[in-house]
Amino acid sequence: MDIKRVKFERTGGFAGIRLAADIELDEMPEDQAHEIRELLDDIHFDGLPEKILGDHQVADGFTYSITVESEKREHTVMTDDTSAPEKMERLFEILTQIARKQARK
Repeated sequence: MDIKRVKFERTGGFAGIRLAADIELDEMPEDQAHEIRELLDDIHFDGLPEKILGDHQVADGFTYSITVESEKREHTVMTDDTSAPEKMERLFEILTQIARKQARK
């Protein structure tokens, strides 16, 4: 995947606070951009369904929306804490950190 941009949104949690980021991979440190690309490749993001949601919502749980844009396409996946593939956890951590930094600006 030739990823150009990642849009991330996390909602829910105890306080119900929305956290979002619009990330241009070419404008961030190369090592961090590389790790994001590797994680997206490792989970085969472009092959995931648009919704990975369980039947039961967890109180104070988070819901995530990740949109990946490449030269050829855009793909969005919505998931939550209990339904997301385990391999997505590190991706959530990185994108949450970036979103927090962007919110402080």
